[in-house]
Amino acid sequence: MLLDIFNGNKVFDYPKPVSLIKYLVNFIDTRNLTILDFFAGSGTTLHATMQLNAEDGGHRQCILVTNNENGICENVTYERNKRVIQGYTTPKGENVPGLTANTLRYYKTDFISRDRTQRNMHALVEAATDMLCIKEDLYEEQTHFGQYKTHPKVLRYFAQGNKRMLVLYRDEYTEEVAAEIGRIHLPQGEKIKVYIFSPSRYAYDDMFEDVAEKVELVALPAAIYDAYKKVLPKRREKPLELQTDYNEANEEGGEQ
Repeated sequence: MLLDIFNGNKVFDYPKPVSLIKYLVNFIDTRNLTILDFFAGSGTTLHATMQLNAEDGGHRQCILVTNNENGICENVTYERNKRVIQGYTTPKGENVPGLTANTLRYYKTDFISRDRTQRNMHALVEAATDMLCIKEDLYEEQTHFGQYKTHPKVLRYFAQGNKRMLVLYRDEYTEEVAAEIGRIHLPQGEKIKVYIFSPSRYAYDDMFEDVAEKVELVALPAAIYDAYKKVLPKRREKPLELQTDYNEANEEGGEQ
């Protein structure tokens, strides 16, 4: 199968059979499932997930993770599933139709300092927006929010069906955004999830008081720090650095 997808080129040794992964996934008696494969390899798990959905009308989602050793993610994992979605032609000339009901997104991880400086906090919120899209299962970004044009460092707005998410990176525009929400008509019972930058846990609730029934407020990056606190190791003191500081103090002002 993999040779067919890659037009006869051998790109990966010992790929898992799609049929095996489908068999394993079917042990879970639900068609609305999120599947995580954190050693993605050639991407068989996603391929199997999409094929199962096509067969039984399921709405399973799949997250693949790889360290991209030797470019495997771009050249094999991602490329394979892109071809599965779009359709491909085998070396024998057989046209295999694509599983076009699916979408594929590619994200890269990066390091951001945990020091809570204003700069680092802004960088974390900007970098975490893609994770918020995954969390809310909302990816269709809009170019405008009401009368305001969106901007990647000021305001981003996502809307799809009855779901809406607003990410406000600059808290100085809070008053204008709240006023614009007041002018927007929402169907009964629907709300806009508003993630708003705040150096503390304060989500500017008082500024949104007049539109409280239209919004669900979350302060960032406090919510992200809370999530990471459960998995990040606690910081340890660095005796060598402390000793250096102590010696410098003694040299400057004498022993205390």
